[in-house]
Amino acid sequence: MIEADVIIVGGGLSGLAVADELTRQGRNWIVLEARDRLAGRIHSAPIEGGAHRFDLGPTWLWPHNERMLAACERFGLALFEQHADGNLVFQDETGAVRRDLAFSTMAGALRIEGGIATLVDHLVRGLPDERLRLDHRVHRIHRHDDRIEVEAVTRGGAVGFSAKAMVLALPPRIIAETITFEPALPQGIVAALREVPTWMAGHAKAIAVFEQPFWRGQGLCGDAISHQGPMMEIHDASPRDGSVGALFGFIGTSVDARFGRESEMRGAVIEQLVELFGKDAATPTAFFYADWAGEPETATQADFQPLAHHPAYGMPPTLNALWDGALVFAGAEVAEVHGGYLEGALEAADAAIVNLVSLEADAA
Repeated sequence: MIEADVIIVGGGLSGLAVADELTRQGRNWIVLEARDRLAGRIHSAPIEGGAHRFDLGPTWLWPHNERMLAACERFGLALFEQHADGNLVFQDETGAVRRDLAFSTMAGALRIEGGIATLVDHLVRGLPDERLRLDHRVHRIHRHDDRIEVEAVTRGGAVGFSAKAMVLALPPRIIAETITFEPALPQGIVAALREVPTWMAGHAKAIAVFEQPFWRGQGLCGDAISHQGPMMEIHDASPRDGSVGALFGFIGTSVDARFGRESEMRGAVIEQLVELFGKDAATPTAFFYADWAGEPETATQADFQPLAHHPAYGMPPTLNALWDGALVFAGAEVAEVHGGYLEGALEAADAAIVNLVSLEADAA
């Protein structure tokens, strides 16, 4: 049984932010991550040679995101505004296209140079490698006296951990569907976890990379709205210097219709880009596709229907002070103000730290 002060389940932004603060406090912690990589829904894919990375998960932060801005300043990360100069392309239900709308849907949004994963890279550099356990899928959590015991499945078999407290930095639905608690959580609490939608879990995202952002020369900003699809919303994903061009879009095709059909989706996406932006879109130099609904660490079947609006997130009252305060919830979906967003992941991490400090004070 491997012991620590705190076990953090989930190596996304929220879990890593908790680990970062506990490190600064001199606490002993372990992160257990089911994936073979850190960062959770943050994923910045590099083109060949690694000169640029493109966000397959979250892309933007905003000027009012104080925690994210502070984190970027701490690590010296460069920010730049989403490209917004030029007209938006609009495609109606019949496929008719117009390019004369002087509007940008994400004007004022900010991006991190090198992709959102650059922030995670800097966080991880300050954390001891031996405390970051990848390919550790937690499936059982048992409270025994004043300790919490955790069993994780790895490629080499089951591994046990023990801690005074635990932070669950996972989407609530993933907690409810994949982890067994002993003693069992009351059904009302399990129901509350299942009722929290996982932001963006039902979505897929495609990115096409080109030698240059050719649409800018056509007076287009790279934004497009389509009522025909397969992409319903498209944006300029080019790096700050415009040395290469990139367009990304959110897939509107249903989960059932797109599962296992990545090659078909690629063809349909490129065909649509040609319809919207012209023949120069026909030959991308690189193409990326991520279907978050197909990742069991992100989505449950309840998430397969993409959300039409942003939910009212926050910590369900029944999740507070569980197991005498030793079972702490984090992750973007339980943030009270910025739920679902990157800022919310850091907000939830801050709240988890407050709860852990309070627990420690009560035990003193």
